[in-house]
Amino acid sequence: MMLLFKILLSLLVLFLVAVLLVGFLRTWQISSMPYQQTFLKGSVPNPEPEGFYAGTTAFSTPWIGKKFDAASGMGVNIIKNSAGEQIEKYPFKTYFSNGLIDRDLQVLKIDYNIPENPFWARWILDEIVQTAPGQYFGKMHLRLIPGFPFSILYFQLNK
Repeated sequence: MMLLFKILLSLLVLFLVAVLLVGFLRTWQISSMPYQQTFLKGSVPNPEPEGFYAGTTAFSTPWIGKKFDAASGMGVNIIKNSAGEQIEKYPFKTYFSNGLIDRDLQVLKIDYNIPENPFWARWILDEIVQTAPGQYFGKMHLRLIPGFPFSILYFQLNK
């Protein structure tokens, strides 16, 4: 029984180390991409986004974009479901703050850590900067380990 416990504990530690390594590697890759300069040259959104913005990423996803309600500091993602219908899913709150990794940059944070979301979505924090009127450039982070956020991908939002 003790041997089984040691094996399981070793596998858990190995898995956690692998997650950390992959997370740090991906964060390094993201920060080394030319997109990082686009993100750093952006400015804090002014005015705050209002209404629907079409979203794009380098990956093919069912994500269509985001809908913002500036007055309430809330919003929701628009996703295409398996029937091809657009649905609202994964609400978020918004607020201005310094970047999670880019600490000298003021950003609009899109925070999924609210009770309506599944536990795994609460780890996600997006940050956006304005690149032109009605155009925003964003970075998605995962907050798996407090104090060690991982950058996952870049995305764009356009009015």
